[in-house]
Amino acid sequence: MHRVQHDYERLRNTFDGLARRVSGALHDSLLALRRSDAIGAAQIVKDDADINALQQDVEEQATRLLAQWQPMLRDLRRVVAILMVAGELERIGDYAKQIAAHVTQARAVNHALPALAELQRLGALTEQILAASIAAFTAEDVSAARGIAPLDDQIDVLRHAIVAAVRGAPLNDAAAFDAGLATIEIARTLERVADRATNIAERTIYLATATHESLNP
Repeated sequence: MHRVQHDYERLRNTFDGLARRVSGALHDSLLALRRSDAIGAAQIVKDDADINALQQDVEEQATRLLAQWQPMLRDLRRVVAILMVAGELERIGDYAKQIAAHVTQARAVNHALPALAELQRLGALTEQILAASIAAFTAEDVSAARGIAPLDDQIDVLRHAIVAAVRGAPLNDAAAFDAGLATIEIARTLERVADRATNIAERTIYLATATHESLNP
């Protein structure tokens, strides 16, 4: 294998590892939410450093590849796309950490989160959109990338419904208020994950077609 191909494959492997770690962090944060698991949530916060290190490794490898080999236009777009999507994934890792922190805070006030079933459904949709966007990017599948938009719309609608439900719930004491606030913040954080997944889908379209297309006008 030519050295440039070897370096590109190494970059892709590191990127794939980052994508797996971020997807796992999101999944584990939602599992901690469902179980009200403060210990699991604390581990997610701790493991975020590993995600940051992987993103930095992707950035260093991509920068070195660009500087050393000066790839042709198509390969250049691939390397730049990996670099950009790695940044999106790192932010999603941060969002998983934020969800874990809210789980810990909610556990501390010892009050059930309102609209928990809807929040879990939002989490499942968010996992789905992230997995779909990563798969579309890996395959450079424009049709799959465009299919992200309806999922993003569903997430927006459900997030607004959760916020409305919390605002309409009786929050008669400090613990209930803090639990309601945690629910709203988790819902907003999941919506941000979906926004980042949509960015990945848009980057996929640009990678495959060299044209910019907004999926969330």
